[in-house]
Amino acid sequence: MGKDKNLDFSQYINYIALAYAFILPLSRAGISFFTGMLVLLWLLEGNLVDKIKSLAKNKIALALTAFIVFNFISLLWTDDVMATLGYIRRYWYLLPILVFYTSIQKEFIPKILSAFIFGMFISEIIAYGIFFELWPFNNVTYRNPSPFMHHIEYSIFLAFTALILLGRIFNEKKIKYKFLYIFFFITISGNLFLTAGRTGQLAFVLGLFVLALISFKNKIKAFFISLILTVLIIGIAFNVSQTFHERIIAAKENLASVIDKKDYCTSWGGRVGAWIVSKDIIIESPLIGAGLVNNMHEFHKRIDMNYPEMKCMHESFMHLHNQYLQIFTQLGIVGFVIFLSIFYQIARLPIKQLEYKNIKYIYLTVLLFAFVSEVIFHRQFSMVLFALVVGLLLAQNRIENEVSSIK
Repeated sequence: MGKDKNLDFSQYINYIALAYAFILPLSRAGISFFTGMLVLLWLLEGNLVDKIKSLAKNKIALALTAFIVFNFISLLWTDDVMATLGYIRRYWYLLPILVFYTSIQKEFIPKILSAFIFGMFISEIIAYGIFFELWPFNNVTYRNPSPFMHHIEYSIFLAFTALILLGRIFNEKKIKYKFLYIFFFITISGNLFLTAGRTGQLAFVLGLFVLALISFKNKIKAFFISLILTVLIIGIAFNVSQTFHERIIAAKENLASVIDKKDYCTSWGGRVGAWIVSKDIIIESPLIGAGLVNNMHEFHKRIDMNYPEMKCMHESFMHLHNQYLQIFTQLGIVGFVIFLSIFYQIARLPIKQLEYKNIKYIYLTVLLFAFVSEVIFHRQFSMVLFALVVGLLLAQNRIENEVSSIK
């Protein structure tokens, strides 16, 4: 009976994981519900000692644990313990990584990835409906059709999904599936350039080059394929998408305004200002940082003291709009190195299966680039996408190791 119950909980975990992946791009409440369900079922599944032993040997799990532990240690030098605990609490969205690594079965790995892609397809339909003004949706306008999340996050989701589909186009042998992936790639790329998310758009271009380089043995061919696709997609987007056209022009004007007028009251101007003020905080507390919430207190205090031209940033900067600066000012060089070690260990994770090997590299490319313009690692949707992708990669790695050990 004990074994039967254990098997039942294992099956429940895998089916809930399908629902979790599907709902991921669509619902904040759904994310919280299914994250809780996965963790609860994982505990009920049992074998916790064996699971912990397995996790203790995994370098990605150890790097994540070290990072979160150091977040707790930072309580020792914070002025606001409760706010700091509230900040740390959000990392519970990463717990499904543990569930996926220990409990996802081999046959469910591609199903879970497909469930996520199908969720993105539903999101895309809603976004196009908003763009063509077929239906109203939560006060979202056709100028920036991002139905469920902030447009920067949505652009990252779209860029990542488009690159998965492009990888399938490169490697799919069956013509009917190749055409299906081409169609979906075109529509999701179109959706990407209809939003105001320049971060995802640029990450997509960078990821496109990376995917081509790892997909083709002939690197010159890969480069030219990437270049042609980039010029074609951006050229069409610039001439067809009013939002994309205006955002590119605005970016150029923002940067010119920073250089010529010291204007930090624009999107890109504020980000330049964040680098300037963050430098002062890092010099003041280089080793362990100012603290998880203290860093922003210091940020606004230094603007008042030293940078009156940046006072407009008080209203729009609740964080630094840069993941690297955020971590460095919060936790210093120690926390920053631990944080980077997470992604170093993901990059080193051995994956033999081609699609998941490609996913590892394109996700890291998109994510690490996105960190330059946004605090992605502390947003709900993006944290759960991280949990899903890393969880699937770890599950795939575990399955491959189990097969190798049998042989």
